[in-house]
Amino acid sequence: MFVRIILAALLVSATILPAQQSAEPPKTDLNGIWKLNRDESDDARAKLRSAMQDRDQNGPMGSHTGMGGVSLGIPGIGGMGRPGGPGMGRGSGAGNEEQRSRLATLVQASEQLTIVEKGPEIDVNGSDHHERSLFTDGRKIEKSGKDASQMQVKAHWDHGTLITEEKGPGGEKISHAYEITQEGKQMADTLTLESKHLNTPIIVRSVYDKAGTDKGE
Repeated sequence: MFVRIILAALLVSATILPAQQSAEPPKTDLNGIWKLNRDESDDARAKLRSAMQDRDQNGPMGSHTGMGGVSLGIPGIGGMGRPGGPGMGRGSGAGNEEQRSRLATLVQASEQLTIVEKGPEIDVNGSDHHERSLFTDGRKIEKSGKDASQMQVKAHWDHGTLITEEKGPGGEKISHAYEITQEGKQMADTLTLESKHLNTPIIVRSVYDKAGTDKGE
């Protein structure tokens, strides 16, 4: 009887241990210099332009309140009320030139990324002098200087993919997903941008070649 109890305990331990080990999220080595591969990357400006045209032509989601879901076309409210072309009422488009320029900057991929991992800290430096220090241990980083309006950056690992979440200067929701592909020769950065000036999120996938590999040299 005693032997059976011991064997049962060993069996339970052998079952629990692998489960605990597999629960630990695998991490990916992002260290290195990564160069943008334009041929394999999405055209960020084209995607943004399409989203802006959708907002200008169709108005904000849920703004069409006419009978049967048809827009009334009243100037200043929505629909076809703006003189000179299709779109919404005055002031309800995809934003002014300053707002459009800001969105274009947010979706534009850096030509080169230098990533340095220091335990839970991951430093991401772009060729556009945009630098971010990310922490995967639950810390929220307050922005400073010219990026003060970007309040907090959160980062965590999700099965080998580094996920970041932050707010942009105009209240935009910005998420990046960094993952290694092609056996370490490439890295994909999938950006998701949500803005009150757009009807749907913009998703842009940028592919980077690692410097020193066949594609990255």
